Amino acid sequence: MQVSPNDPPPKLLSRRALIGAAGAGLAAGAGLAWDPARGARAPSELRNVVLIVIDSLRADHLRCYGAHGMHTPNLDELASQSMRFTSVFPEAMPTMPARRAILSGRRAYPFRDWRPWAGMAKRPGWQPLQPSAETLVTTLRGAGWWTSCVTDNPFLGYAGPLEPFRRSPHRFVPIEGQRGERRPRSSVPRSAALRRLPPGPLREKSRINSIQQYLANNGRGHREHEHAAARVFRSAAGLLPAAKRQARFLMVVDCFHPHEPWTPPRRYLDMYGDPDYRGYEIADVRYTNASNYLSERHVRRLQTTYKACVTMTDRWLGVFLDRLWSLGLDDSTAIMLVSDHGVFLGERDWTGKGPHLLHPELIHVPMLLREPGGAGSGTTSDWFASTHDVAPTLVSLAGARRPASFRGVDLAPILGGGAPDEERHYAVGGYSNHSYVRDRDWAYMVRNDWREERLYALAADPGERRNVAERRRGIVATMRRRIRRAAGGQPPFYSDAAIEAPPRQGFR
Repeated sequence: MQVSPNDPPPKLLSRRALIGAAGAGLAAGAGLAWDPARGARAPSELRNVVLIVIDSLRADHLRCYGAHGMHTPNLDELASQSMRFTSVFPEAMPTMPARRAILSGRRAYPFRDWRPWAGMAKRPGWQPLQPSAETLVTTLRGAGWWTSCVTDNPFLGYAGPLEPFRRSPHRFVPIEGQRGERRPRSSVPRSAALRRLPPGPLREKSRINSIQQYLANNGRGHREHEHAAARVFRSAAGLLPAAKRQARFLMVVDCFHPHEPWTPPRRYLDMYGDPDYRGYEIADVRYTNASNYLSERHVRRLQTTYKACVTMTDRWLGVFLDRLWSLGLDDSTAIMLVSDHGVFLGERDWTGKGPHLLHPELIHVPMLLREPGGAGSGTTSDWFASTHDVAPTLVSLAGARRPASFRGVDLAPILGGGAPDEERHYAVGGYSNHSYVRDRDWAYMVRNDWREERLYALAADPGERRNVAERRRGIVATMRRRIRRAAGGQPPFYSDAAIEAPPRQGFR
C-alpha cells in the first residue's frame, strides 16, 4: 500500500460503507455463536485473530474513553464496534513484564526469582518469555493457525534473549525504530536533535546521540511515512493478503508508539498547540519531577506532543484497519486492542514512568474487544480486566482449545451478556519493587517492604490527592492481604545489589 506523507488522515467511509452493507448479517449474528464451555469449535466456526498492542497509550487520551478535543477517528470507530473495557489495569508493568502477561496468559507479577537479563532493563520483572512457555502464538500455531508478528518494540524485536519467541510465529517482522540503524546517525545533524531537547540536563551527549539515531530511523521528524508507527501498520497491512490465503490466521501488531522519543510532524502538533510556536520541542523526558527541568510552557508543549503522537498513531492504525476491511476479513476476524501502561506528562509534577506513582495516568489503559458477529458492539464493561486475560480471551474467540498454562480469564462470555468463570472484585499488580490494589472505593499503592503506603478514598477524592493510609488502617490491612494473596505471600523486594548483579546472557 503506497501512502503519501502528505495525505490527510484516512477517511472511514470505506469501513462504514462495508459495515452498512453487512448490517443485516451483523444483526443476525448479534449474539455469540458458540458456548465457550464446548471448548474447541468446528472448522466452520473458527475465526481469525488480530491483537493490536499500542505502547504507552493512556485511556484518558481517547475520545472513546471521554477525552475531549482528541482526534482519534480510527480508534473511535473500532470502539463503536467493540466492547470497551473501562477498568483495565495491567497486572505487571512496564514494557516486558506487560508483554509476558499479554502473550503468555499468565501473571508476571510479583516478579519472584528475578535476576537481570542481557539486553533488558535492570528492573524487577524484565525477563524474556521462556522458550518452553506456551503463548498465544504457539497455541494457535499448534492448532493450525498461520501466525505472524510485526513490531518495532525494541525488546521484543531485538533483544537477544527473545530470539526463541521471534522464531515462534510463521512470520516475524522487526521494524527499526529505537533499535537498529535504518540510516546512520550522521545523516541527521546534531542541531536537529538539539532543537528537540530543551536546555538543561536532557542535553547530555548520550541523549543527543540517541535522538539523532531515532530521527535517522524515523523519517527525521517530518517524513511521516518513514516513522516506525507508519511502517509497523503498513507492514502489517501488507501481510494481510498472505494471511487471507490461509485457512485461518493470527496477527500480532505491536506498535511502540506513542512511547518516547516523540518526533511527530508539525501538522499534528498544530492540531493541539499554538501554530505559531517556535520554541524547543520535547522529544524525550526524564523519569523525575517535571519542575526539576521543565518550565510550565514546556510541560504544556510536552502534553501537546503526546497528543500529536497519539493522533499520528491512530492515522496509521486506520491504514491497517481499512486494508483488513477492504479484503473482506472483518466478518471473520476477532480484534483486540490493548496498551501496556500510560505515561506522566507533568501531572503530579512527574514525567515519564515511575513505579512509586501507580495512579491512573500510568496504570489505566484502554482495552477494546471486537467480536465479528457483533456481540457486545458499542457497549462497555467495568469488569476488572487485565493483560493476562488477553491470550485466553483470544484463543476462545478463535475457537481453539485453551492450554492449561493460561491462568487469565476468558472475557468472551461478557460479550454475550454473561459472566466470566471467575469473580474479580479488584485489580492487583505491580511495577518493579512496588504493588497496587484498586477496587471501586479505594486505591492503594505500596513499596514491597510495606513502606511508602498510600491510600485514597475514590468517592471523596477521585483525583487521588489525599493520602488517608494512616487514618484507615483497617482498609490498609485488607489491601495488604489482597497483595499477599495475589503474590503468593510477601512480594519480593530487590536491593540495589540484586539489580546490579551480572546479567544472564541466555537460557541454559
